[in-house]
Amino acid sequence: MEKYNVTLNYKGIYGFATYDEETKAASVTIASDEAKELVEGFLAKPLTLEIPLGEDIRSFAEQTLNPLESLANFKTCMTRLWVNTGVRVEWSMPPGMAENL
Repeated sequence: MEKYNVTLNYKGIYGFATYDEETKAASVTIASDEAKELVEGFLAKPLTLEIPLGEDIRSFAEQTLNPLESLANFKTCMTRLWVNTGVRVEWSMPPGMAENL
């Protein structure tokens, strides 16, 4: 199985988070101990959030997700990373791209 990577940005310091579907584990690589601790702490605990579930765009339901339970949960929870930690996910930037800027 392939690993899923997303680029992280913490106060202009770039890195990435990797999710391994086979082991249901994530690793965080970033040159900021503070950012690494924030992301690892975020991924280590369940997250309760409103998720669109229903027939129209106004229907939401509260769900509690374990970020490491599945790739779908990881992706959904990462959409709330910045609000909870101040670490942004740069969805449109492939991991490693910031190194060549």
